[in-house]
Amino acid sequence: MEFFSSRTWKPDEVTVSLPGSSSTNPAKLRLFGCTTEAHAVREGLYLAAANRYRRRIITLRTELEGLIPTYGDLIAIAHDMPSWGTGGEIVAWEADTHTATLSEPVHFTEGQPHIPHVMALRRRDGGVSGPHAVTAGPDPQQVVFAELPDIPMETGLSAERTHFAFGIAEQWSLLARVIAVRPRGEQVEITCVAEHPAVHSADQI
Repeated sequence: MEFFSSRTWKPDEVTVSLPGSSSTNPAKLRLFGCTTEAHAVREGLYLAAANRYRRRIITLRTELEGLIPTYGDLIAIAHDMPSWGTGGEIVAWEADTHTATLSEPVHFTEGQPHIPHVMALRRRDGGVSGPHAVTAGPDPQQVVFAELPDIPMETGLSAERTHFAFGIAEQWSLLARVIAVRPRGEQVEITCVAEHPAVHSADQI
């Protein structure tokens, strides 16, 4: 990592690597505006961790709500094929019993009641409400919320229905960082990279 030292007023550099790295053939990067070695080390560890852990590129298409996120935003992707949770819409809501009827059936883990199941809801602005603890309802397309959600449930025709993502604990979705948003006619193509929590704690090693 190349930086301009505030101590010597000359260009300087420091080599940064993650534990377990061979440190052979390092890439050289210049940090504009960086004036201390400690700052260069922090930035270097972050970039090295991003290179190690952010390896999966995901491209998807959605409708015009795909224009809500921008570069660098964190989004949650639910898809049943790669086991990134189960997604769908809320089609009916009983506030008295906290029971939601879903457009898609969801499956609870049998024989292991201690495993928490959760459901996240999409807010009107595209944000995430929850995830909220849920239990199985009387029907595979019904769940019961442990507590009343903090957003109104849209189930009618006056607004888009509330979308949900369902799964076990932290497996209700895949978190990804947006790296590109491209309009494609009436659709929007989003390219993102799978996020990893180790990227943000690399400088604490």
